[in-house]
Amino acid sequence: MKRMLLTGVLVTLSMSSVGSAVKVGALLPLSGAGSVSGQAARNGYLLALDEINKAGGVLGRPLELEFADDGSAPAKAVPEFVKLVTVEKVDFMVGGVSSATSIAISGPAKQYNTFMAWIGAAAVPVEDAFADHKYFFHYHPWSYYNFEAILDYFKHLRGTKKARNIAIAYEDGPFGSAGINDTVAAFKKAGFNVVMTEKFKTGSGNFGPLVSKAKAAKPDILYWVGYDTDALPLATEIKQQNLQVGLIYGTPPSWPVGFEKNRLAENVGGLSLWLPSTPNTESRAFVAAYKKKFGNITEEYFAPLAYVNLKTLAAAINKAGSTDKDKVAAELAKTNVRTPFGPLTFTKSLKTQYQGFKAGSWLSFQYTDSDDRVPVFPLKAAKKTTSWSK
Repeated sequence: MKRMLLTGVLVTLSMSSVGSAVKVGALLPLSGAGSVSGQAARNGYLLALDEINKAGGVLGRPLELEFADDGSAPAKAVPEFVKLVTVEKVDFMVGGVSSATSIAISGPAKQYNTFMAWIGAAAVPVEDAFADHKYFFHYHPWSYYNFEAILDYFKHLRGTKKARNIAIAYEDGPFGSAGINDTVAAFKKAGFNVVMTEKFKTGSGNFGPLVSKAKAAKPDILYWVGYDTDALPLATEIKQQNLQVGLIYGTPPSWPVGFEKNRLAENVGGLSLWLPSTPNTESRAFVAAYKKKFGNITEEYFAPLAYVNLKTLAAAINKAGSTDKDKVAAELAKTNVRTPFGPLTFTKSLKTQYQGFKAGSWLSFQYTDSDDRVPVFPLKAAKKTTSWSK
């Protein structure tokens, strides 16, 4: 396993001489199906780490961040998590993109009473797994918040594009499968016809039979829930079989690198917590700082989400005046800050004590021929109307 021990480049001697560093472990999918999200999050953490240590660290000591790659696989995530907690003896854990890996580590997290400031893992089984964990802070909206935003958009399309029939394709892990029955029921309750529900194995690239079934079902919207590795194979198969559909709409945590430059991406829709064009002051500051450090900008929201995650955790440690978990939890629970996503506070979700962002933070976008992701809903944030291909 490749590990990196990273500290801010300008940590002063006086700061490091005060005491040992405060250690934070970051468990991320730096390889495998979720690696685009994981790499985006890693950059967000590195940017936050620089700013934290340049500002004096935490408790007058440097902050150290140790990354571990969960490989997007539960079997790898568990030993990596346990090693960070028991061998590296990190004080806090951040990260966590995949629902499957987060469920897998829920047992060790509770066994070691680990402080978890978690940025991903939207599936409800993760919420179930951590419902009784007193040190679990969840920044990313749960899947039912995500779906609330999607349903609002599809209702808008029913009114403006006469969309009635929805075909659903979903990956076979907890991210895609856990809430599928509730999803179908909610679409039907809202007056849509669910004309297909088809499971696929994420990363398989085999969408021929699925697209054939969708073609026979004649949907207005093809709604798919999977990972970035599924986006291009699915779009390719849709093109090859000439599936006529008003909107292809996907909800991967991230999109494939360079997908926006592929002609197959044009008018494909998706869901994001943030885009670089988000106009608020905090987003503009993040974009400027990210460009200065990395020379470019990402459109993946896991970068600013990780940035906010580490910055708010560091602020809570400083306010607590200690690494005592109860004191830090009490301060993190009081968080009320402006972020690139809008205000962040922690309130109860259906089952967990500390939930950060919820449904109101989501944007629906479409890829355009200018290679950009352009917001199309909610209307107050839209930069264009939805391009409808039917």
